[in-house]
Amino acid sequence: MNDVRVFTLDEANQLLPLLTQLLAELQKKREAITILETQIDALELISDPAAKHSVDEMNRAVEKHHQSVTEFYAIVESIHQNGCFLKDVDLGLIDFFGMVGGRVVCLCWRLGEN
Repeated sequence: MNDVRVFTLDEANQLLPLLTQLLAELQKKREAITILETQIDALELISDPAAKHSVDEMNRAVEKHHQSVTEFYAIVESIHQNGCFLKDVDLGLIDFFGMVGGRVVCLCWRLGEN
C-alpha cells in the first residue's frame, strides 16, 4: 500500500470515472473466478486421473483461475495506487481521505453514485 493521500472533493470526483471502470472490471473478474472455482470443483468430482484429457482440462482450468486471481489483485493494487481504499467489491465501495474543518475525514463513494 502506498502512502496515504488526502484528496480534495474535486480530486476525488475527478477519479470517479477511472474507479468506475476499475470496479466494473474487478466485479467481472470476481464473477469469472467464482465460475472457474465451480468448474474446477466439478472437474475434481468427475475427472479420471488416469485419463490424460481429464488432467489437461483440470490443468487448463487451474491455470486460468490463477491468471484471473492475479489480474483481480492487480486491479485492487491499481485502486490502492491511486490513493484509494477498496472497502467492498460487491457494493463497489471506495474510501478516500479528505480534509474537513482541518480534520482528516473519510470520504466514501459507492459505485453508481455521482
